Amino acid sequence: MTHSEPRLAAYAAVIVQVGLNLQPGQRLLIAEPYELQGVSRSAEKLVAAVTNAALASGCPSPAAIEIIWGDPTRLREFAANKNWRGLTRLVADNATKMNDCVQRGDAILFLLGSQSGLMEGIPPQQVAEARAICSSYFGGIARQLMQGATNWTATPSPSPEWADLVYADLPPEQRMPALWAAVFDAIRMPPCDANSTAAVATLPPTGILTAWATHLRTLQKHRDDLNTQRFKSLHYQGEGTDLTVTLPAEHLWCTAHLRSKAGFSFVANLPTEEAFTLPHRDSAQGTVRVARPITFGGSVIDGIELEFARGCVVKATAKTGETLLHRLLETDAGACRLGEVALVGENLSRSEIPNEILPPAWAKQRLFHHALLDENACSHIALGDSYGFCLSSPNPSALNHSLIHIDLPIAAKANLRT
Repeated sequence: MTHSEPRLAAYAAVIVQVGLNLQPGQRLLIAEPYELQGVSRSAEKLVAAVTNAALASGCPSPAAIEIIWGDPTRLREFAANKNWRGLTRLVADNATKMNDCVQRGDAILFLLGSQSGLMEGIPPQQVAEARAICSSYFGGIARQLMQGATNWTATPSPSPEWADLVYADLPPEQRMPALWAAVFDAIRMPPCDANSTAAVATLPPTGILTAWATHLRTLQKHRDDLNTQRFKSLHYQGEGTDLTVTLPAEHLWCTAHLRSKAGFSFVANLPTEEAFTLPHRDSAQGTVRVARPITFGGSVIDGIELEFARGCVVKATAKTGETLLHRLLETDAGACRLGEVALVGENLSRSEIPNEILPPAWAKQRLFHHALLDENACSHIALGDSYGFCLSSPNPSALNHSLIHIDLPIAAKANLRT
């Protein structure tokens, strides 16, 4: 990328100071437990930039920053050869490292690429089995993190393979710069003239940090407005989607700006454009057409259509990956139910609060094959686990429990009813 280093440093500053809110003396683990079971080697420059930003923010030393690197060839071989013992050893070892970090109160950064072709050609049942093994070890850790066990964040990490998928219409040499530009847009990086070395070289991270502080305050205002109105149900309606869910009386709308049990604020994912809550697990009724492809276990599922009755998926089809979709829904008893409903953009603005949170231009330009970018491009629902902090008081009958949490973007208008 031309003149990329200052922008990379600014991105790292946002990750460390906004996403993680890394504390002086705090250790850091960098990992990727979702698809690759380790950070892609294509992220080495970003890891180096994050390391510099972490040390500048008071991380004790380079030795206090641990990185779990991924090996896509080995991971694919595990699934292709049904070497479940080898995969289990790898995942268990990674889970132990993550759990040790959680117990010590270390910060955790998840650098997420898109591994949509990783398991291409491998039978869906083997892909699903591999993902089930990974989920069985990471699911409990993810639940601890969502409950505030420590400060953490997840953010995109571009790779050549991902760029080739998203920007296949561009000449090869333009694909990575285009993907980086989209990620920088999503992270609210101010525009600059790519031909001006001076303009990029003097890019001040403080301006981006200020923009993020304003953005988070705006999201919180919309969240508070939603909570004040005490809606009872939510109706998504759009092409192929006509879905109604009941919101528990105790429901709370939340944003990704959370607080750890130690009292540190952090932003669980960058970018973030949403307010979210949980539906009653037995309430989903109607149909959903998923607007964007999703990647599950290193394979793509596209053209998903779901039918819900009494909270449960009763019919599921997809143009590609349908068998894998069915396996996903069979992960456990909660995988076929909803654990989250979220509002993004114009669906989120329901009062006289200035609508400053419409997703930027990147959101409508491409299908990114990436959970963080695609879920923040439009409103979405999620199959699987609910977040207990979305209830003001316990209501076990409303909570959905599952090892998975899969966000499904939908192009639909959201109507909230009191």
